[in-house]
Amino acid sequence: MGSREKMTGYVAKRASLDAARAETGTCRRRIGQLLDAESFVELDSLVTARGLTFGPARPPVAGDGVVTGYGTIDGRLVYLAAQDPDVYGGSMGQMHAVKIAKALQLACEAQVPFIGLHDTGGARIEEGVLGLEGLGTVLAALDDASGQIPLIAAVFGPCAGAAGFAAANSDFVLMAEKGSGVFMNGPMVTSAMENKSLSAADIGGAAVHAAATGLASLTAADENGLIGLIKQLMPYVPDSCVGFIQPVPDQDDPNRTEVRLDEMAASLDDGYAMRETVGLVVDQGSFLELSPSFASGLIAGLARLGGTTVGVLALDETRLTSAMARKAAAMAGLFERLNLPLITFVDAEGYAISLAEEKQGLVQSGAALMQTMLRLTIPRIAVLVGKAIGTAYLTFGSKSCGTSLVYAWPTAEIAVVTPDTAAHIIYRKEIAAADDPQHARGAFVQQYAEEIANPYVAASLGHVDEVILPSATRPRLISALDMLTSAY
Repeated sequence: MGSREKMTGYVAKRASLDAARAETGTCRRRIGQLLDAESFVELDSLVTARGLTFGPARPPVAGDGVVTGYGTIDGRLVYLAAQDPDVYGGSMGQMHAVKIAKALQLACEAQVPFIGLHDTGGARIEEGVLGLEGLGTVLAALDDASGQIPLIAAVFGPCAGAAGFAAANSDFVLMAEKGSGVFMNGPMVTSAMENKSLSAADIGGAAVHAAATGLASLTAADENGLIGLIKQLMPYVPDSCVGFIQPVPDQDDPNRTEVRLDEMAASLDDGYAMRETVGLVVDQGSFLELSPSFASGLIAGLARLGGTTVGVLALDETRLTSAMARKAAAMAGLFERLNLPLITFVDAEGYAISLAEEKQGLVQSGAALMQTMLRLTIPRIAVLVGKAIGTAYLTFGSKSCGTSLVYAWPTAEIAVVTPDTAAHIIYRKEIAAADDPQHARGAFVQQYAEEIANPYVAASLGHVDEVILPSATRPRLISALDMLTSAY
């Protein structure tokens, strides 16, 4: 065959492939919606399945049920792999998996984010051990990439078994209320075991992973919303774990102060909204809360301060539960992998006082969180808003446990226990013997608050770097970030 015939044959082959793709276009449509127009470059489009087979023959399909390549989102380069549910249910065979692993490796070499568009029934059964080893190849490639580049999993359809591991081992898991499902065992198996009818949504839908497990970082109503979530998330995600190639320019005055914060501090005893506090400190409109419906007493998310992307952990309940501790540990680990500074807002008396919580592993969850915080290498800044008591203080605001800088509002209380508990323990005999026990108790509480729990006492001992006006929190944090990240 001469060169002319080869070229003619190529044109005919590509036309045939394009016609076949038109019939299996679900994942290509998703890619087209996600990426900038005409920016996608496909890789390994001619790869087909090979190896072991069992049962009725399945003709090999070019691409083997997954489209991989690179393109841009708002001009930023990303690699992606989109599983095609129109090709054997998006099942993962050996070559399907090899393509994903190769795209991950190339993303690491380019130092850009990797996005997985998940829609698969799991391992391709007829390939036996080859299908299993393929899944193992993907999981190993994800583990190698973790901590090098951001990993985003957008779940469009089912994602079962070890394929679910691939989604769960990503930095961000985005799900749609319609269609998404991440589970170990599918509806048929689980329904048989439970002896009742269950849908994929019942077992591992977006609602389950948003509120019950915390796996879902963000959720959308449908597929279009899911693509929108990826685009919403991207400005917060660095190009690699080294940082942003082009940082977001400042769009808010770094010296902006908020009198509202002084007002909130003055009425702290009457209650306040920690989410409002966070929103007033960070760049306007920049706070993106992650897993907001799971363990909601622990606020976690991404924000910008003076244009710098930071991770945020803020306590919105008086006492931490085991779920809150697990969420905090997972989020702190995320910030560490992405090399993002961590800002904590502290107002808690410690861990939950509950027999049920103790039996659910409260100590283990708290200890695991402490270990995670101690091992962080990213810059950490704590703002002690109100109570900073016992293990809550040590975990989220203690310099001895890794916090780089600690700022306290005048309303902060820093101690082993609350002043009320301390007075009851230390002076219970004196209180009982007093002519007016209630008045005596109040006096002892006030004494402990002023002599021990006062933030100025901690500042005089060097455990708090500065007691600041709440309204000045934002410029203080931005200045501290500039200092810490320039030396980092």
